[in-house]
Amino acid sequence: MLSFTAVHTLTGCLLVADAEADALGWGTPVTLLLIHDRPHLTGGPMPLREMRSVEFPLRRGDVLADPAGIPALLDRVAAHLHQRPYLSALDTILGVVRWSAPDAELRAWAICYTDSLTIGGQPRQVRRIDAVDTDGRLYQLTRLRGEDHPLLAVDDTPDPDGAPATYPGLSALLAATARVADGGAA
Repeated sequence: MLSFTAVHTLTGCLLVADAEADALGWGTPVTLLLIHDRPHLTGGPMPLREMRSVEFPLRRGDVLADPAGIPALLDRVAAHLHQRPYLSALDTILGVVRWSAPDAELRAWAICYTDSLTIGGQPRQVRRIDAVDTDGRLYQLTRLRGEDHPLLAVDDTPDPDGAPATYPGLSALLAATARVADGGAA
């Protein structure tokens, strides 16, 4: 189970991902992020951990080829994570992470995408980052275009019927990643 500190650190990691997406500008492609933690070498008496996100590469036509959109993309990646090219990408990422920090641990999957909302009868562009951690906790970051700060909500026990459409796919990615990391087939 993730500690309060780990949950707080993960929210900070999502805020950094939002700031990086903001620097790239609006309308950037969908980005899938694998979030892991590792020991932070401070030399202090209490061992600290830091979290980092790594972009998981999507194939050129992944998002546009599927009219059902992002939820279907997440389901497809989770279902095929044990096959090429997704398996090659995951093995490479996990290999680099483990090489740099052998006791690193997967903490969450996240997806960053642009969406639109209707506010006061007017359509507004928003950036969303949805994430699910290894405890099933849901993180939702929303930034309205033109706003300085995003809104970030964390739900410890999300209702699957009230969760965003990305929740099942992100949860499936966590399960598939655990199976692949353990050497099993998805």
